[in-house]
Amino acid sequence: MYKTNIKIKMIGRAVSVFGRSALRSRSSNLALREADNAAGTNMPFQTKNKTRLLFVMSAYLGLGFSIPFIAVRFQMYKKSSS
Repeated sequence: MYKTNIKIKMIGRAVSVFGRSALRSRSSNLALREADNAAGTNMPFQTKNKTRLLFVMSAYLGLGFSIPFIAVRFQMYKKSSS
């Protein structure tokens, strides 16, 4: 009987801790929802200047695509020099 009461208390405490954290995150998300939700304002980059967007996206995607090729080239260079 005593162990059962301890388990129930521990479960109740865990539920209340998770409940409080959920309420905190919900209240902080409420402030985010009240922000301006116009098209393009929720993106991590600017979309107004199309030329800048072209260069930033090309650099980002180009670098991400080229990393495996650079890694292979480096490994081949390392193997041939030893």
